[in-house]
Amino acid sequence: LGSRPPLLLQFAVPSSPAMRLAPGFVTDSCGSDAFSVRFSPDGAFLAASGAQGRVSIFNVSTGQEAYRLNIDEAETHPVKQLCWRPEREDATLRTRGVLAGASTDGKVRQWHVTSRRLLQTFGDPQDTGQLFCLDYAPDGRRLAAAGLTGELFVFDEETKALTSRLKGGDSLTTAGHCSRVMALRFLQVPGNSDLIMSGGWDNTVQFWDVRAGSAVRAIFGPHICGDALDITADGKVLLTGSWREEEQLELWDFGSGKRLETLPWRSLGSLQEPACSLYCARFSRDASSSLIVAGGSLPNAGKGEAKVFAREAEGAPPKQAGGVAASSGPCCAGTLPSFTCLSADVSPGDGSRVAFGGSDGRIRMMRLESSAAGGPEERASVPIQPETGNKGYPVGA
Repeated sequence: LGSRPPLLLQFAVPSSPAMRLAPGFVTDSCGSDAFSVRFSPDGAFLAASGAQGRVSIFNVSTGQEAYRLNIDEAETHPVKQLCWRPEREDATLRTRGVLAGASTDGKVRQWHVTSRRLLQTFGDPQDTGQLFCLDYAPDGRRLAAAGLTGELFVFDEETKALTSRLKGGDSLTTAGHCSRVMALRFLQVPGNSDLIMSGGWDNTVQFWDVRAGSAVRAIFGPHICGDALDITADGKVLLTGSWREEEQLELWDFGSGKRLETLPWRSLGSLQEPACSLYCARFSRDASSSLIVAGGSLPNAGKGEAKVFAREAEGAPPKQAGGVAASSGPCCAGTLPSFTCLSADVSPGDGSRVAFGGSDGRIRMMRLESSAAGGPEERASVPIQPETGNKGYPVGA
């Protein structure tokens, strides 16, 4: 791989962005469809899973595959989503680096990454059916998973016992999910592990209270078909990404359930380009959740794109009435075209790296760099070399 010539990366950047995407690298394929990508809590590793059941752990600095998990199973199933267990600052080395994955065989698997050990397999497929998503509570003491049945399954982290099975609604404001659940998130506020949000094919986002055992309210509208549900670090704003051609990217007030704004996917000068239906949407992990990464597919088979947005760019235009952003929209740090984007994540801490998983099984890693104030997008094509020590391919392969 070291002798492979530089490849041409095509991407779009604002002409004068407050921050911009810079070329990084693309990994070898982890098999067909990279369903999930997740940076480790310290940002040193990136986990990726796909349709063939393989879980690859990449060194973020070099792009090399450092560990490979889930390869000793007699029969592997697609691992639809990954989640690292939250780590306390005083956690010992032995308890760090724990990764969980939700599989279509209805089970949750938990690995210790650096030892490559499968720690636990839990969940009864007779109850869970197929699992498509999972998330840890902020204190790491609970893990919730969901999928085909429309129910949420909450497990105790220490015992791995099923402690709550959430289904249905409060019979007043919501009836719960009536179809498969594709994304779920705990409210990411320390000290609160009872509130969970979930979204899926039934065009709703459900709000669950573990103490009540059911959904207690809902938002109607978002059509979520992947990892496209998130909440800000302060627990005040909900993000949804919908697999549809209009109003794909929306922000909601967590407390009231009212839509705050719809973020336009295209700038005013590019509205004639095909609409992108979203599979994924995530906030960055910083205290202000200042970035949004999202991506999906275009109408043409095998085509799609991903974008990085800054939520509150300095000097951004005022919003129009009705919660729709002004025509120039939020600050876009760049667009990565020509691939169907199934998953995305931002590195913790300074958020200097973003990762996108594609339907070709490859992970595209980009760097975020500071620049001047924002402007309209321009297309760019540049030959790039790998980062120092990288044995993977440059981005654009």
